[in-house]
This record gives sequence, structure tokens and C-alpha cells, in this order.
Amino acid sequence: MIFRNRIKNPRTMMVVGNGCLVIALSSIVFLHPTAKFGPELIDGVRGMLFGISIGANLVALRTIARQRHCS
Repeated sequence: MIFRNRIKNPRTMMVVGNGCLVIALSSIVFLHPTAKFGPELIDGVRGMLFGISIGANLVALRTIARQRHCS
């Protein structure tokens, strides 16, 4: 219920999207494949973070456009 109210706020969605983008981009530098975490797992997590970032930013932009159109 709380998350549904937050999804209507484009600023919150931009923060989530940009946060995931920062984590995904910094993981390229700071995460190195080891025996426990192979390159496939790291690539999968990085791809998921990029996907969440793109999706959250698009939802935020769509919400901003709707708010401008309605007012």
C-alpha cells in the first residue's frame, strides 16, 4: 500500500531509477568475478539493475507528462 502511493510520486521513482543506475555502473569497477560469484551472476544482477533503472525512469517521465497534461 505504501509503495503504491510512492509510485505516483515521480521524484521518488527518479531516485530509485538513478540509484539503481549508480549501483549498476559502479559494479563494473568494484565487482570482480570470483569463485563464489561467477561472471554470469554478476552480469545478471547488473542487467537487472539496468532494467530497473530504465523502467523506473520511464515510469517517472510518464507520470510527469501526465501531470503536466492534466494541469
